[in-house]
Amino acid sequence: MPNKRQQLTELDFAKALEGIQIKLEFRQKQKGMHTYASIHEALGILQEEMTEFENEVHGKLSRNLQIEELKDIAVAAIWAIASIESNGIDW
Repeated sequence: MPNKRQQLTELDFAKALEGIQIKLEFRQKQKGMHTYASIHEALGILQEEMTEFENEVHGKLSRNLQIEELKDIAVAAIWAIASIESNGIDW
């Protein structure tokens, strides 16, 4: 039997993007606008965020905490992309 998936709305996406934007602005204020030093640093940060998300999923404690970890992953990925595109990554 096929999985019946709910359809996302534009509002669902807008809310998700707003949450990521808020987290991104918090990160900018918290740590400044420095690029990642290397692609390896970006990878390490993304892996750490993925591990934290995995722990939240397996712990089955809170959907809100799972969402926060997903936002952290998104912010880390966006930061890595900006670091690469700005030529700010040394190695």
